[in-house]
Amino acid sequence: MAVCLVTVLGNPMAWSSNDTAPAMACNNLMTTQAPETRLASAKFFMDHANLPPFCQVEGKIAERLGFVMRLPVDAWNGKFAVTGCGGFCGSLNPDKPGYSNSMNASLKLGYAVIQTDGGHQADSWDTDWAIGDQRALELYAGAWMPLAVASGNALLKQYYQDKPQRTYFSGCSNGGRLGMVAAQRYPRLFDGIAAGGAIFDLTGNAGIHGMWKLQTTHDENGGEIIDQDKLPLLTEHVMQQCDSLDGVEDHVISRPQLCQPALDSLRCSDTRPEACFSDRELTAIQLLYQGATVDGQALFPGIPPGSESLWSRWIVGTDENPAWGTRASEGNLRLTYGIPSNRPFNPHAYTLADEQQNLQRLAPVLNATNPDLSALAAAGGKLFYYHGLADPLILAGRAQQYHDEAAAVMGKEKLDQTARFFMVPGHGHCWEMPGQVADDFNPLVVIDHWVETGKAPDHVIAGMAQDASPNNRTRLLCPYPLTATFQGGDPDNAQSFRCQAADRQD
Repeated sequence: MAVCLVTVLGNPMAWSSNDTAPAMACNNLMTTQAPETRLASAKFFMDHANLPPFCQVEGKIAERLGFVMRLPVDAWNGKFAVTGCGGFCGSLNPDKPGYSNSMNASLKLGYAVIQTDGGHQADSWDTDWAIGDQRALELYAGAWMPLAVASGNALLKQYYQDKPQRTYFSGCSNGGRLGMVAAQRYPRLFDGIAAGGAIFDLTGNAGIHGMWKLQTTHDENGGEIIDQDKLPLLTEHVMQQCDSLDGVEDHVISRPQLCQPALDSLRCSDTRPEACFSDRELTAIQLLYQGATVDGQALFPGIPPGSESLWSRWIVGTDENPAWGTRASEGNLRLTYGIPSNRPFNPHAYTLADEQQNLQRLAPVLNATNPDLSALAAAGGKLFYYHGLADPLILAGRAQQYHDEAAAVMGKEKLDQTARFFMVPGHGHCWEMPGQVADDFNPLVVIDHWVETGKAPDHVIAGMAQDASPNNRTRLLCPYPLTATFQGGDPDNAQSFRCQAADRQD
């Protein structure tokens, strides 16, 4: 008979696999009085998805916010982790794998963890739920976070007879935006924040860039301009041209800002009638690299070279199956203009030069672009920010701009004491597709170590995902604006690199 040690209501107790005590303790959570919270279920799981035993609680907060919380039974580390949600949220996915807006990696390490649906149920690209409903929009934008923390704390107090020693937030994509919202609007809510691939400038990335992207990649009838089947040709061409710009050929473009693909060599002609791109396709590709521009003025960064292998999911779909970024950009524009999904929408009906103010209409609610993190610094909070340099969906150039703005406002030394930004070569969007090189690390572990030790991360060692082959590769990640410089040796070994200032051509 298996015997485990479980902490229930603050007291260690031995129980067997036939014992009903853990299930009873979990069920007792239904009596918890949590602020604005209506509990729907509390269920004990002994053997679920290779996870340690846990109690799962589900319910609603403020009549809108659906949540699921998992509390480890026998190995709580005394810490509470809040996860983000991706896209426009709209669902609960407690068994989502990996580190991006996920629960189980944290649960395995002993954290109690909570996930929410952002206050509504819908597909992740849909925005009908927010049109004409200001409260729904505010909840999604970030107002749900203090509500979820308050409910979670009440459940923790009931279950463990103790409050958490630390409270963290970890999220990527829209979850990263939520982390930036927390740092700027709720600086005392979390001890540490791990935010990645953040669409913190949502009205810029999904509005200005979103309209530019839709107008660039689709014709007047909504048809795709770039043939998705040709993307491997573009991927190979750009890698051949730009892989070695950082001094080492390692199958990753670490300096995308230096890469200027010679697209003319891919143009269809009498001498190259196949394996080529049409004039219209090449124009669209060049405009994606360039980024939104009006009268020579850059409005938003472009898509980085080196991300082409990921375009088929995020940027270039088919007429029958649009890319996710196409769906989400349209969803944002429909929200901006108040056009529900049952009405037609044509992005070519708008002129970007005339729409800049309209596209920023929701910025005060949705964006987290305030570069002043002094309130977070005063509260003693820490921010670990990471972003893939091969992310074609949420653009790393905007994250770099934000870092520079924050450094100018706070001073680099003070900013470094509070926030560290890591640009991850070869990493796409939030691990949703396999990376080109080693890019696997747990952001929650990084921020927890910083908070507990007081030592800011001066590097991160990334590995390959457990199911990748070969999985013995490692990569050195450096705090921006430093870059990993090759010192010689094996380019698939982190020890072959050093974090150094980039040369002047960067």
